[in-house]
Amino acid sequence: MAVPEQERDRFCRVLHESRTSLYRLALSITRNSADAQEAVAEAVCRAYERYPQLREKEKLPQWLLRITANEARRLCQRRSRTVPLEDLPAEPVAPEREPEDGSLWHAVQALSQDQREAVVLFYYEDLPTEEIARILGTTPGAVRVRLSRAREKLRSILKEGDHG
Repeated sequence: MAVPEQERDRFCRVLHESRTSLYRLALSITRNSADAQEAVAEAVCRAYERYPQLREKEKLPQWLLRITANEARRLCQRRSRTVPLEDLPAEPVAPEREPEDGSLWHAVQALSQDQREAVVLFYYEDLPTEEIARILGTTPGAVRVRLSRAREKLRSILKEGDHG
């Protein structure tokens, strides 16, 4: 099904505005810049193919986040392999709105995947728990529990100065 030019322009505009959010979410799941980029690219392709079927076009940014999260998880499952420590890439660049030393971003990376996803979507993307629940395929209550546990763990990590 072809996408009309006006809708294609809207898709591209929203994608451009969301690119940092998509990458940040994928990075929080994959913990690897190259994998995050691949997950976002795959998510964009899938989203564009299915865009004509999206009923509520105003929810495109949230829909893109959900597809990106799913693609990042799928990529991690496909690539579940062991990598020698010396082959690991350098630390990912901390996102915008980060203290100069990057300590918070490093602490967030030490959280479990479920907690990282919730923290990135809530604190970095400013999404409400109900929307995060839809993106992650869980309940708002589960999101609040993840956030609460993540805050507790972050306090502990930052207090100790141990970031992983």
